[in-house]
Amino acid sequence: MFRSIRWRLVLSYVFLILLTLGVVGAVILQLVEDYVERQELEYLTANAEAVAHQAASLMRSRVQARELQNLAQTSAFLGNARVRILDRRERVLADSSSGAEKTGLVWILPSNASWADIVRRASSPHFLNPPDDVEGFFSLLSDEPYTALEDLSPGMALSVAWTWEGAWGTRFSYGVLEKPEQLAGVQVLRGTAPRSQRVSSVPIGGGQEPLGYVEMSQGPDYGTEVLRTIRRAFLLAAGGALLLAVLVGLLVSRRLVAPLRELSGLAGRMSSGELSTRAPVHGRDEIGQLAGQFNQMAERLGASFAELAAERDALRRFVADASHELRTPITALKSFNDLLQGAAADDPAARAEFLAESQVQLQRLEWVTSHLLDLSRLEAGLVALDMADHDVGDLIESAAAAFKPVARDRAITFSVCPPVPPLELRCDGARIESALCNLLDNALKYTPAGGHVEIGAGPTGDVVQLWVRDDGPGIHPEDLPRIYERFYRGRNARVEGSGLGLTIVQSIVHAHGGRVTVESEPGAGSLFVLDLPSSMS
Repeated sequence: MFRSIRWRLVLSYVFLILLTLGVVGAVILQLVEDYVERQELEYLTANAEAVAHQAASLMRSRVQARELQNLAQTSAFLGNARVRILDRRERVLADSSSGAEKTGLVWILPSNASWADIVRRASSPHFLNPPDDVEGFFSLLSDEPYTALEDLSPGMALSVAWTWEGAWGTRFSYGVLEKPEQLAGVQVLRGTAPRSQRVSSVPIGGGQEPLGYVEMSQGPDYGTEVLRTIRRAFLLAAGGALLLAVLVGLLVSRRLVAPLRELSGLAGRMSSGELSTRAPVHGRDEIGQLAGQFNQMAERLGASFAELAAERDALRRFVADASHELRTPITALKSFNDLLQGAAADDPAARAEFLAESQVQLQRLEWVTSHLLDLSRLEAGLVALDMADHDVGDLIESAAAAFKPVARDRAITFSVCPPVPPLELRCDGARIESALCNLLDNALKYTPAGGHVEIGAGPTGDVVQLWVRDDGPGIHPEDLPRIYERFYRGRNARVEGSGLGLTIVQSIVHAHGGRVTVESEPGAGSLFVLDLPSSMS
C-alpha cells in the first residue's frame, strides 16, 4: 500500500508537517527558554544588588550576624528566593535556607495589642519595616509563628493573612484567630512552587576587595510551566496538523492519482489491441500533457500498425498475384523443357519453336515480376519519388514516341495534343511516363483499325490534367468499379494482357497525390484522365 504514489504523497505531507513543526517548535522553545533564563537572572541580580547594598552597612565595622540573618530571611520572603550572605572567603554568614518555600504569616494587630509583647515572646521573629507606633499593620516571619500567637494576652484577637507559593505566583488568604487551637483549621500549603536552578552572585561593597557576596537562588521557576504549556500546545497543534495533512493528502492524491490510474487502464486496453483508445485531456498541467503525449503515441502506433498491415496486405497480394500470374508461364516452360528432353530432342524445327516460345514466356515472367514488385512498393509507400519540374509537353511526347509505329501499323490515327502555352509539372517524370504508356498500350490494344487514339494535357485550376482517349469498345458499366483491381480484365477483354496496367496507373497517380477518372460507355470508347497537383513538393 505504501508503495503507491498516493500514500507516498500523503507521507510526504506528514513528513513536511513534522519537519516544519519540529523546526519551528524547537526555535520557539529555545527563544522562550533563553528569554525566561535572561529575565530570571536579571530579577535575581537586581534583588541580590539590593540585599548587598543593605548588607554592606552590617559588615563594614564588624559583622552583625543576627542582623544579616534577619536580612537574609526578610529578603528571601520579599524576593521569594533563597538568600545566602557570604564573607570575602565565601564562608556562609547568613542563609535563609529554604525559608522561601515556607508559608509566610502576616499579622494585622488590633489597636489594643502590645507590639512589645509580640516582639518579646516570638521566637526569632523577623519584621518587615514595622511602623514606629506599632499600632496597626505589621508583618512577622518566624520559624515558629504559632508560638508567638500562644504567647499573646488572653482575649486578644488577631487578623492574620497567610501566603503560599504556587506554580504561577503567591497566593494568600485572610482570617481571624482568637484562640491558638483555631490554627488547626488553617490549611497552609507549603513548598508547592517549583524552584529554578539558576544562581546570581553579587559582591558586597564593590571595589577590588569586596566585603563579601550575596547569592540569590531557588527563585520561582515560572519558565518550566510556560515551556511545558508551549510543548503541550505544539503537540496538540502537531496532532491536528498531521490529521489535516493526512486528509488533505488523501484528497489531493486522489485527484492526482485518478488520471494516472485511468491512463494505466487505457494503456492496458491498448496492449490488448484496442489501438483506437484515447485518453481524455483535463487541463494543461503535467498530467494533461502526459495524456496528450499518450494520445500522440496512440495515433503514431495506430499509424504504424496500419502501415504494417498495409505492407502485410501488399505482401499477401503480391504473393497471391505472383503465384496466379506466374503459374501459366512456369507451367508452359516446364512442358517445353519436358518436350525438348523427350520427343522434340531430335527435331530441329520443334526445338526452335519451343525455344522461341520459351523466350516469350521468360519475357512475360520478367515483365510480370518487375511490375508486381514495383506495384507492391508503390502501394506500401516504399518507393521514393524523384520529384522534379518537367515540361508536360515533353512528358506526353516521350510517352507517345514508342507507340506511333504501332498505331501506324494498325492503321489507327494517333494524335498528340501538348498544352498551349507550355506547362510545367512537378513530378517523377519516369513514373508519369510509365502511367501514360500503360494507358496508351491499352488504348491501342482495344482500338480497331481506322479508329482514333489521342493523348493530351492542359491546366484546370491548381490541377494538371493528362488524358488518353480512344475509340475502342468501351467498358461495361458493371466492370467500371473493378477495372483497377489486379488481373481484372472485364467482360470485353478480347486481347492478351496481364490485367496489371490500370492498377499500376492508379498506384503511380495516388503516390503523386492525384486521382484517376474514367468516362466510358459500351461502343463509344473510353477517356482516362490523370488529375495531378501542379505544386506537389
